[in-house]
Amino acid sequence: MYIPVEHETIPLVVIDNFLPRDYVTKLYEDFIKLKPHFGIPHWSVGYNNGTAYNPDEPLSPLCTGQDVWLPFNNDEAEKNKDLGYYISNLSKYFFHQGILDFLTHAKNEQLTAYAKYRYLYKYHIINYGDGGYYNWHKDLDVTGMTWDGVEVNKQNAFTFALTLVKDPSVMKGGEQYFMYKNNTFKLPLKSNQLTIFPSTVFHSCSEITAPKDLAWENKRFNLQAWLCHG
Repeated sequence: MYIPVEHETIPLVVIDNFLPRDYVTKLYEDFIKLKPHFGIPHWSVGYNNGTAYNPDEPLSPLCTGQDVWLPFNNDEAEKNKDLGYYISNLSKYFFHQGILDFLTHAKNEQLTAYAKYRYLYKYHIINYGDGGYYNWHKDLDVTGMTWDGVEVNKQNAFTFALTLVKDPSVMKGGEQYFMYKNNTFKLPLKSNQLTIFPSTVFHSCSEITAPKDLAWENKRFNLQAWLCHG
């Protein structure tokens, strides 16, 4: 059972031991099925002073790693056959009544706003190995097909970010950072940890040092549910 904790100065909720252990094991099996669809990370338009992320840059000021956006858009709909049960049913945990009630009664009004809207959402999964990181940014918008089967191009509202690492002891770095009104907060790398925050909060991940031959499934996974206003 998880226990949500609200940060004192930043609109942020942190939940350790978020998913049951058996669910995490099965989720990794779903990741491996999707491995062929991971590629150069693509970020939405709006970063880099209004210009789109260029995947051909030799070194990105935004992030490194490999990513995939789920579900797949209509032009790649045949790939949705590779979506496993455990990825497809994560919403039952992300939007569980315990989390919804906790956010409804949060001290920070930016967190209580969660319960006032209907949200549409996509998943963004990134795999980080040696040298992997993502720089300070806000989650500006959501585009493409959502899990509700709705095509959207809308401003983000909330980010649910789940960190998964099979063995955190094999790597250094990978800490999450949050910045809000000149307050900064660091979360050490921990597996099965969920963070929830308004998408206007700046966040980042420090560079990872790990064996270069580390197996793909043993690297750091960050699974984000990006929610936009319906």
